[in-house]
Amino acid sequence: MVYAEINIRKRPDISENSRHSSMTAAAPRSEIKEKPMEASSDCPPFDTFSPNLAASLRQLSLHAGRLSQEQILQFHRALRPAQEDLAPFRRFDDERYCRNRIYRDEHCELLLLCWRDGQRSQIHNHKGSLCGVRVIEGVATETVFEATPSGQLAARETRELAAGSLVINGHLDIHQVANLQADGGDLVTLHLYSPPLSRMELFGMEPQQRRVQLLDDCLEFQI
Repeated sequence: MVYAEINIRKRPDISENSRHSSMTAAAPRSEIKEKPMEASSDCPPFDTFSPNLAASLRQLSLHAGRLSQEQILQFHRALRPAQEDLAPFRRFDDERYCRNRIYRDEHCELLLLCWRDGQRSQIHNHKGSLCGVRVIEGVATETVFEATPSGQLAARETRELAAGSLVINGHLDIHQVANLQADGGDLVTLHLYSPPLSRMELFGMEPQQRRVQLLDDCLEFQI
């Protein structure tokens, strides 16, 4: 599988207390622990992964605290998964896109999202979590929204992200991801969240359609 990293977009690493932090501000770096974090009980042990994926996950487990944008970017750059690395997690559903967990600990979560043509997310943000998205297969269509003075949403930008593209989303960025390819065109995207998703805001085009969704497990809620 060839990766041409042609679309890297980093967005402001915004904290809860400062929505206007500069993109160039230095993000706090996580310390390295002497022994790895314990993975979630529903994640398979490292020795059940392919050697390539297991090595990347072991490195990921050494970080203490939430990951910075730069660390999320480094993870995606270092991991160049072959088809066999992700094959156990490629699960599709004809009714809705699938969120398939690869790894989770208290500081981060790695998911493989599988989309049939015509499937899309709701308009949402990742309130409280940074997210790095790598397009593995197919073409993703991302629409970025912003609030207008009236409180309604307006689409600011729509772009197509081909395989190899990488986007880093701040936790207050509002967007929608879709697979708008022709019939039979599957989309596969790899998402690293830090910390794991625990809540998010869902949006409609009208202000009264905005709501916060609390997540016990992001796999059990369709975003």
